[in-house]
Amino acid sequence: MQKRIAAILLPGLLSLPLVSAADSGPGCGLGQQIWAGKSGLAAHVLAATTNGTSFNQLFGLSFDSLGCDGNSVITAQYLRNLYVANNMDNIARDAAKGSGEHLQSLAELLEIAEQDRPAFFAMTRSRYDTLFSARSTSSRQWLATLDQALSADPQLAKYASN
Repeated sequence: MQKRIAAILLPGLLSLPLVSAADSGPGCGLGQQIWAGKSGLAAHVLAATTNGTSFNQLFGLSFDSLGCDGNSVITAQYLRNLYVANNMDNIARDAAKGSGEHLQSLAELLEIAEQDRPAFFAMTRSRYDTLFSARSTSSRQWLATLDQALSADPQLAKYASN
């Protein structure tokens, strides 16, 4: 009986790193297609397990099928979330100054053109209180707040993702 339970749980446990590495659910592939529209941990684990055990994501990415797009924005958004989550204190320090390498890196991840970066740095400094008032927010929430600030700026509105 214990072997049966282990055999059932093992694929799910092996797929957990894939789920945690994904930026929004199980990503693309056959599992995403089968479990589309479902929510919750069980659906995500089942979709990731299906993707992981059938090795179909490479096919999907190679041929832009199964909901996969090798050039999608999802990867960039994941990198932004990851960067902000790991560098929030440094970004806050640079924003307070209106310059710095962490703010420069964020501008690159946001694909802000070189000529608009001084305006971006000035905006983060002038809106510092709004951007960094709630220190307990997640990186996604903070990026949403940053998006609102970008949208409100006529020169930088084109960089807002909404």
